[in-house]
Amino acid sequence: MSASVRPFLVAIAMALSATPAALAVAAPAAPQAAEAAALDPVAVVDRVRSLLRDRYVIAETGAALDAALARAQADGAFAGLSGAALAEAVNRVMGAVTPDGHLGVSYNPAFAADLASRPAGTAAQDEGPTPAMVRSVALNNAGVAKLEVLPGNVRYMDYTGFMWGTPAAEAAIANAMQFLRGGSAVIVDLRRNGGGEPDAVADLASWFLPAGTPLMQFQTRGGPIETSATTAKPFSLADRPVYVLTSKRSFSAAEEFAAHVSAFGFGTLVGETTGGGGFNNDFYPLPGGLVISVSTGQAIQLKTGKGWEGVGIAPAIAVSQDVALERAQAEALTALAATGPDDERPVLERLAEVYHAQAAPIEPARPLPDYAGTFGAVTVALAGDRLVAETPMGPTELVALGGDTFAPKDQPAMRAIFTFESGRPSAIELAGSRGTRRFPRT
Repeated sequence: MSASVRPFLVAIAMALSATPAALAVAAPAAPQAAEAAALDPVAVVDRVRSLLRDRYVIAETGAALDAALARAQADGAFAGLSGAALAEAVNRVMGAVTPDGHLGVSYNPAFAADLASRPAGTAAQDEGPTPAMVRSVALNNAGVAKLEVLPGNVRYMDYTGFMWGTPAAEAAIANAMQFLRGGSAVIVDLRRNGGGEPDAVADLASWFLPAGTPLMQFQTRGGPIETSATTAKPFSLADRPVYVLTSKRSFSAAEEFAAHVSAFGFGTLVGETTGGGGFNNDFYPLPGGLVISVSTGQAIQLKTGKGWEGVGIAPAIAVSQDVALERAQAEALTALAATGPDDERPVLERLAEVYHAQAAPIEPARPLPDYAGTFGAVTVALAGDRLVAETPMGPTELVALGGDTFAPKDQPAMRAIFTFESGRPSAIELAGSRGTRRFPRT
């Protein structure tokens, strides 16, 4: 079994599901619901036990899972259950044995039927992508959800799944890399990335590392050891500041890429420790429209000799995933200001100051209500725990920078400076690249 196709279905599952090991649950048609209702759960559980005994990556854990399911079955835990309810009951038993995020049963009749149509004894990935998978890759742009130019020419990619196996997937990544190439710094967002295909990881890493760099070792239970490496690319993105955002939801293949960032040092991880899904998984059909994901192999990062099952990959800059983007922007702009042209440095430093303040809020000199008022064409009001300025250009949140100085969130290079007389705001000064305008309180 080739590492290049093993986890392809994981990428599709990640695009459709909020949890790493789960599959999307489609509403069944009436005949499928009737079939599930008539299902003998013994047949399902027996098949699950057999797969775990024979294929689970750690034989001892597979045996423990088998034993736990046998006890639950003898106690009648699955009697009368079918469909999603049976899947949940099986998952509760398995979850008490191991926290493996790749292990799970789900109710998905369409996927189960597709798997069952393949040659007996093969897992989903052995036959390559189906037309439905190819379509999913195209509809999701192979996981490239957003490309954006942020202030200071920081180029941003929101990457939600390592999809691969089609020409469209390769083209999506190549186009994204061409976009990022125009940036002075790069941010790759994996905070919503649940995993996918190792070939996609190797391809993305190839845009930052020399061709032929060894990346991973994959060891399937009872199978050969396989490895991955980078390939040649027309240009490299490693010549500029690179930041990769992570969260607890960054899982599996997303963690592999994070492991490469950390091990080779071509970028900086910002955010939270990843989810800890270091196994490879295969999908198998079960009776009654059910599907099981079984962890069948281990992944080891070759430079460190370590995996990340159960522990995840720790970021270099640990912050809540909610402010990871702002912190990465601040770090990128600070790095650019230190090395960029003298005439660009002041603006870059002003931008960095605002994003630092968003990532780690600063208390202003006075309570926020003290700044409220109408200043000519600008009205400043309290909205919950924020100050919002209504301007002729529309509303904008004001980010506190210390003292009586703020910055409009959507114009971070500008400054809004309040002046006070007798404890009341007397004016607001808006300072930007075109000079300073003063608006007295009205």
